[in-house]
Amino acid sequence: MPSKTSRRAQSLAAKRSRKSSPSDDAGSEGDKITALLKQLQALPLPVPSAQQDAEHPAKRVKTSGHDVITVARECLALPVSEAPDFDYDALSTSRDVSNIIALQVCTADSSQFPITSSDLQLVIRSRMKPRNSNFHLSFLLQDGMLSPTMRAALSVAHTQGVDPGDEGCIWAAVAMSVRRDGPGLSLELSVEVRWNEQVTVWSSKRSAASPQEALRNIVVSTWYAELALPKDKSTVLSWSPQDFYEAAYVPDKQSFDAEVTNMEVSRLEAKLYPFQRRAVQWLLKREGVRWSRDEHNGEGGVVPAPPRDLTELPISWSRTQDADGNTIYLSPLIGAITTDPELFQALEGPPGGILAEEMGLGKTLEVISLVLLHPRPDTNVMVYDHFLGRELLASSATLIVTPITLLDQWLSEIRRHAPSLNILFYPGIRKASKEGQELSAEYLAQQDVIVTTYEVLRTEIWSASDEPGRSMRNAKQYESVKSPLVQVSWWRVCIDEAQMVENWSTNAAQLARRIPRINAWGVTGTPVKDDIQKDLRGLLLFLRYDLFAHPGKVWNVLTTRDKKSFRELFRSLSMRHTKAMVKSEISIPPQKRYVITMPFTAVEEQHYQSLFEELTATCGLDTQGSPLSDDWDPEDPAVQSAMRIALDRLRQTALHPEVGSRNRRALGQKSAPMRTVMEVLEAMLEQSEAVMRADQRNLLQWQLARGQILACQKRVNDALALWKEVLGTATDWVAECRRQFQQAQEEARNAQKLDKPTPESEDDDEADESGRDEFGSAQVGEARRRLRSALEIQHAAVFFCGNAYFTIKTDETVTAEDSDEFKELEKFEVESYDRAKAIRKEILQESHKRATKLMDNIAHRAAEQKFAEIPEFKPPNQSGLETNRIVEALIDIGGALDDQANQIDEWREHAIQLLLRPLVDEDNDEVTGEEYEQSTKLQDEILVYLQVLRTALADRSAAVTGQKNFLVEHETKVAARMAASGDGPFPEKLIELLAVREVLKPPFVEGQALSSLRGVVSELRGLTMKLRQDAASGSSRAAAELEIANSLLKSTTSHQTDQSKAVASMEKETEKCMDTLNARLEFYRQLQEVSDMVGDYEGSREEGALRTALQTADKQVQTLQGKLAAAEAKHRYLIHLKETESGSEESKTCIICQSTFSTGVLTVCGHQFCKECITLWWKAHRKCPVCKRQLNSNNLHDITLKPQELKLHPESTTAPVPSSSPDDKLPTPPTSSSKPPPTTTTIYSALNPEKLSQIKSINLPSAGPTYTTKVDTLLRHLLWLRSSDPGAKSIIFSQYKEFLEVLALAFKRYHIGYTSFDKPNGISSFKSDPSVEVFLLSARAHSSGLNLVNASHVFICEPILNTALELQAIARVDRIGQEQETTVWLYLVEGTVEEGIYDLSVRRRLEHIGSRDHGRGQENGKEKDVGVGVGVDLEEANSMEMQQAKLGRLMGRDGVIAGEVVEGKDLWSCLFGHLKRGQQQNGDRQLVENLVTRGFLAAEAAEERMVIRNGDGRV
Repeated sequence: MPSKTSRRAQSLAAKRSRKSSPSDDAGSEGDKITALLKQLQALPLPVPSAQQDAEHPAKRVKTSGHDVITVARECLALPVSEAPDFDYDALSTSRDVSNIIALQVCTADSSQFPITSSDLQLVIRSRMKPRNSNFHLSFLLQDGMLSPTMRAALSVAHTQGVDPGDEGCIWAAVAMSVRRDGPGLSLELSVEVRWNEQVTVWSSKRSAASPQEALRNIVVSTWYAELALPKDKSTVLSWSPQDFYEAAYVPDKQSFDAEVTNMEVSRLEAKLYPFQRRAVQWLLKREGVRWSRDEHNGEGGVVPAPPRDLTELPISWSRTQDADGNTIYLSPLIGAITTDPELFQALEGPPGGILAEEMGLGKTLEVISLVLLHPRPDTNVMVYDHFLGRELLASSATLIVTPITLLDQWLSEIRRHAPSLNILFYPGIRKASKEGQELSAEYLAQQDVIVTTYEVLRTEIWSASDEPGRSMRNAKQYESVKSPLVQVSWWRVCIDEAQMVENWSTNAAQLARRIPRINAWGVTGTPVKDDIQKDLRGLLLFLRYDLFAHPGKVWNVLTTRDKKSFRELFRSLSMRHTKAMVKSEISIPPQKRYVITMPFTAVEEQHYQSLFEELTATCGLDTQGSPLSDDWDPEDPAVQSAMRIALDRLRQTALHPEVGSRNRRALGQKSAPMRTVMEVLEAMLEQSEAVMRADQRNLLQWQLARGQILACQKRVNDALALWKEVLGTATDWVAECRRQFQQAQEEARNAQKLDKPTPESEDDDEADESGRDEFGSAQVGEARRRLRSALEIQHAAVFFCGNAYFTIKTDETVTAEDSDEFKELEKFEVESYDRAKAIRKEILQESHKRATKLMDNIAHRAAEQKFAEIPEFKPPNQSGLETNRIVEALIDIGGALDDQANQIDEWREHAIQLLLRPLVDEDNDEVTGEEYEQSTKLQDEILVYLQVLRTALADRSAAVTGQKNFLVEHETKVAARMAASGDGPFPEKLIELLAVREVLKPPFVEGQALSSLRGVVSELRGLTMKLRQDAASGSSRAAAELEIANSLLKSTTSHQTDQSKAVASMEKETEKCMDTLNARLEFYRQLQEVSDMVGDYEGSREEGALRTALQTADKQVQTLQGKLAAAEAKHRYLIHLKETESGSEESKTCIICQSTFSTGVLTVCGHQFCKECITLWWKAHRKCPVCKRQLNSNNLHDITLKPQELKLHPESTTAPVPSSSPDDKLPTPPTSSSKPPPTTTTIYSALNPEKLSQIKSINLPSAGPTYTTKVDTLLRHLLWLRSSDPGAKSIIFSQYKEFLEVLALAFKRYHIGYTSFDKPNGISSFKSDPSVEVFLLSARAHSSGLNLVNASHVFICEPILNTALELQAIARVDRIGQEQETTVWLYLVEGTVEEGIYDLSVRRRLEHIGSRDHGRGQENGKEKDVGVGVGVDLEEANSMEMQQAKLGRLMGRDGVIAGEVVEGKDLWSCLFGHLKRGQQQNGDRQLVENLVTRGFLAAEAAEERMVIRNGDGRV
């Protein structure tokens, strides 16, 4: 008998079989046709013809309150070969069969949909549920039977074959008639595609669903193909911020000037430029009025604007026809169809828009003019706000929302240009309440202008939102405070820097949208920062253009596929001028721009080049930009990340070596807030010495290992000679390190004398574990570590020499026993081992001293019985009825604590005994080298006991205080888990002790008050309060119980205090024991390291293996010798710089050719030559020309001694193109066209070179420190401006805020007044305080909209690749209102990545100019002079840079890239673009032609010949 499971499987299989074979559902073909005909016959006849037109209805079908528009009609005849017996006369009339049949077109062998094959079949099946009425017919469709339109109609019928009844939905009505065709039949199908008209703004949920969206795409692409949108993003051009700027409206000069030429704004104390008058007229028109002059009286004023042209269709709508030729209106964007677009036209344009003037063109003044010209007409006191759905207080005030950085600017500008306006700053409800201000809605409504900030909106959302409707158990005791911002119907709301609401989900954006208003304006020069789709939606939501912004699908389509509607929309609601457009109308003083190139000092140059070499290697490139490996891939994300980090660090270093966290870590930590050049040099010397000592240690270790290999090859004498050589070097190294250590001690001792003495604490035994010694100096600790490192090498060399003496002595084939040589060798052996023992003792001295000191302290405390004692718990001797349960709990807790105390004492005593076991004493104990491993078991046992002690004390603390120590609990669980698996220290003992601890653990349970002493105290306090009330009522029993409870409370509180103190003391003692254990471990670890260094050779002792090992050692030694020689040469150069306190101010003279040089070589012996001379000399002699010391190539260190002079280059329209990479895989700079750029310029003027020398000649105070090239030059430049341009103010811009902090310290030192955004009232003090000369501005500061026209100089501290960042800084001063000539100074360090970045930046700007000039130059088939109007071209190029830039993505993420983001294709050019490639120096030929050089070389050659002759007699 089959199981239920098998029967179910058979049933499912049968269902699947029936589903896959529909032809079996209704028997034979004739039966299926008959079933269909019966259902047709049962349908009611259509409406008589007298009530309808002969062919089509006169009116559209109307269902559920909306019209139905017939989009298309399609017919299809389906032949049936054999006609069953039936009455066909009544079936010749077409009947609506939508409710009884369903249509589907699919492939002949599948039911797949949509249709992809040409071999198709039409399936007609019944919608009826009764089984006897079902039918399923399939008709094969021959080629040509099914047109594309019929296929689309059938697709609609298949998806939606009945009217869903919702507006905006597409469906198909299917009609069928039957007629005889010979022996067969013809089933004639008629499919009408219908679209329910949209009668409201928002579509229904069903029409917004995916199936309906698919149907709309089918209908529009089939019957309205000319209106269809691209299917996806790939079919349209990519979108960029430029699309918005191209769409923004620009008022036509001719038509607008005719209206506003004589525009006057009463009460405005400023004159509008022509373009500003046009902008104000556009603003007025967007509010439904316009400025006009009365023809009769000649007075000007605001009048209603002419009504909108009703024939103009709403945005995205197009006029077309339905299937009957009637006019309809279709919007593919909204996905709606209608016969009357008036509804969408009325809701399309709320008053207001986007004022998107370019930075510096006076948007603030235009808004003030709008406020003055168009006040609110007289209206009722209360008006109804449809958005909030309630009545509000009407006001004629304009509400302005601004970033907090621009608040003072708005207030001052309004007071300056429109003093008659009543202006008020709204600080928010909370702040106003704290300051005692009464800022009611009525008071705010009486003002002309209210100014507030986005920060106020962010914090006030809580009082502006509607309260949730919910039932409350009790009535509200306090009425919630309502923000006045949403209690007033404002006449106008303007949000400045409107890009701040790009994220519409923020509190500020949500409240800005809710604020009631009649007119709404977004004011911003950069409405698009990154992405059109993300940035503009929030702005449209604020403007309440919900028709386009609120439905997510509509907005996505608008900003990805419908560029036409996008441009129409933003042309209607946004307006923009650029400086290039209005340059002829404004009078901004000219701007000059200079690029000042400066060299590094020698110290900076050395530091930069070392860092450049290091960072390029991390990128897989050499210093010329060539790949170090064949598989280097410039597209590799890891490579690009490394290149970005390298570029960022090099740019920071060009400003100051300590800018950037990575650079600070590389230089090491110092207490000073910044580093001067000499401090940088000191850090470089420390690092250089550390590298040199590390290389020296590695070299000596390999030489020792090489000696061991020789000894294994029975070449003991060779090994001994090598070890003696190592010993000599190590001895010298130890002497030097000992001298440095003693010097550091002396300096620390002197420093201590200058400091106030600190009182000694009783815990003086606690040694510093951070590497500081008794002087508390990190420098002494570092010197001691260096000495110990040198001593370890010396110890190994001495020990190996002793081994060699022993081996030679005991080799009877070499040394006879009791011979003089034997005795001498034995003497050397003993001396070597004794010396090694002494050295080893010195190495271990510090660690031994520290461990012994801690152990002695513990022993002393034990002997004096100073360890903490755990007090015994005394149980209470009385209780009452009320306190009985508390007393019982108290007795349980006390008993558990006493039991645990005995075990804790036992564990503590055992741990102390283990800790006090003596360390290895080399004077009495023989050192075997296994001491560390032998001590491990003891240390593990101590660690286990201390760990269990900590856990038990944590348990005790919980029972006393009622608070668990979760950290100790977690550590215990982890340790127990490891011990259970056999891991960790002494797992068996740990498991044993934890089991004991679990038995004795006090019964503390979280949440149970009577499981801890603190909980008992709390219970007793509550009980005493209750009993005190009862006793006051006269209850004698309560009085007796109160006396008992008070006694218990007093004793329990005392117990809790005593136990808490004991636990705290024992925890501290446990920590001291742990410190002692760590000190013992450190001693044994050092001892093991020393022993390991003199261990036996561990490699294979076979002859072949030893030969290979010796070859490997030789290679390592050779490599390390070269590395050490290079490090010594570099270190010698740094010492030379320190000795001369170098800034390398004066030029150097080559000893050989007697000429000055800038690129030279310093030998390890400290002599300098020009590179060409020493290269030729070294090839011939291999020694120093001065001191005759033998030199190898690693002993020569390249130096650069650049003359310290400033160079000024006016920025030109030609820029050198960085050389391309030597590898085809490397990115190469793009070229805009084959035509070369222009070779002349009329953009910038030149500066008198004498002024440069004046800047350079400014002497900084001698007492002040020397910072870096850029800092010092900037200081001199600002001091020079004091005399050359008295009273001038400057903006200093950098992308690195940390560099501005460095400048702030330097300005403070040299008494240069400065301020910034970070300082309170920074902007106002810069504008009003004459002592403030400088404003520090970083690229990350929100400076858009900031007006600093009182400044006339802008210092760009480093070249910027993304010009938009630079232009934003310059736009703070180069704007309307500027009355002085402005100067931009760009600082550039030659020979650095800054040159490549500068070249690339200039070339890109020229590409913008060149692209326009190329088109301009081809007019009328003639070449034009592209130099004409180049200033306008530059403005256009700048505007294009700003509009195309993705402002939000220009700066890197903090913590990864501190500066601007550089695209992958530009990284190589920025890193290596400053290098001159392909220029081979013909130094050899020049040297030969130099008479002085030839004479020197000839004399040296003669000297060499004399040495040879005197040495062996050869000529």
